[in-house]
Amino acid sequence: MSSVGAFSRGASKGSSEKIVINVGGVKHETHRSTLMTLPGSRLAQLVDTVEPPSELFFDRHPEVFTHVLQYYRSGKLHCPTNLCGVLLEEEFDFWGISGTDVEPCCWPAFQQHKDGVEALAQIYPSVMENDRSSPTNIWALFDNPLSSVGAKVIAVVSLFFILLSITAFSLQTNGAINPHQMYVVPADNSSNNFTENPFALPRVLDAVELVCSIWFVFEFVMRAFSCPGKLCFFLNIMNFIDLLALFPWFFRWCSGMYCMHALGFLHVMRCIRVLHVFKLMQHVFGVRVLKHTLRASATALCAVPLILFSCTLIFGTMVFYAELDQNNFYSSFADIPSSFWFAVVTLTTVGFGDMYPVTVQGKCVASLCAMVGVLLLILPVPIIVNNFIKFSSLLKAKNSMSRKKEKISLYMAPSYST
Repeated sequence: MSSVGAFSRGASKGSSEKIVINVGGVKHETHRSTLMTLPGSRLAQLVDTVEPPSELFFDRHPEVFTHVLQYYRSGKLHCPTNLCGVLLEEEFDFWGISGTDVEPCCWPAFQQHKDGVEALAQIYPSVMENDRSSPTNIWALFDNPLSSVGAKVIAVVSLFFILLSITAFSLQTNGAINPHQMYVVPADNSSNNFTENPFALPRVLDAVELVCSIWFVFEFVMRAFSCPGKLCFFLNIMNFIDLLALFPWFFRWCSGMYCMHALGFLHVMRCIRVLHVFKLMQHVFGVRVLKHTLRASATALCAVPLILFSCTLIFGTMVFYAELDQNNFYSSFADIPSSFWFAVVTLTTVGFGDMYPVTVQGKCVASLCAMVGVLLLILPVPIIVNNFIKFSSLLKAKNSMSRKKEKISLYMAPSYST
């Protein structure tokens, strides 16, 4: 056995002598000149000697080598569709053949397996595995609901306070039950920007907001104290929003117009807290599949706004000149910028009806714009559906594979008899 994993026997008498290649017990016969058609490959280097061996043995996959040898003969590299693309790539690398030489008819099947491996790596990041390995960690207790039973309880409590805080914030904008004050913007822009509500109920919502704020402060302090990397924690946009969401309650009695405007901005930060619902739901199977689907479809979906912008410019300009009438001073299409609004509404199939063409040529442009809008909305649907099916099957396979490994390890565990 040589250093390259090939066993040679004898030597051929001429350059046109046959060479027997035994791969995994399957023998293949070819000529030396055939192997020399791909200079730099493993077989070409082995037979490029004065006395090439008459037989070579390789302990490799025999079915893949059949296609490799055919590549030497015809110059076209095909691959079997019943084998994993990762296995094919490893075999091609061993024989010194580049996987980019695969023919277009076999390229989708060859690349699909590689995309599956990359998708599986995205589904289960290493951070989640590290959190699962330490279920008693405080950081896992507040950040990973699947780490322990206590983490699930904290996740449910956190979700409850998030929804309760959003509900209290929404009810405070209702003048009939606002317990403190109603925000009124006067017409003269004076400093008297709020009035007391004479029909205010007891300040129950204030107590609810106080309890929610105490929980949020406690949760933020515990997560900030126990996080592995403090810098990464405070650079996270969601953690920064959590910090801003704590300010409205402390500054709610602030007076003055500028302070009230700043307080209104901070109240918006409280509404953004509801985004944490998606964080708590990321361990649900369907939500996790949808998240990876949208991430994988992001590149294709980015083309939709670009196409929409281009179509808006085209149809907005066309409908303006189609509806251009010097005698009609009350036309909705007064200028091209206002016509862009009509193009956007028509392309998205909303159709508010505030602007509509009256001329024959304008109606033709509007009909064409509506048909293009329907096609534009249908365009990303197959991409999202295909990626959703792919990630769903991969995630199910990953979960079943983990259970299968656990069963195998259980069966292979040594038993000790007393």
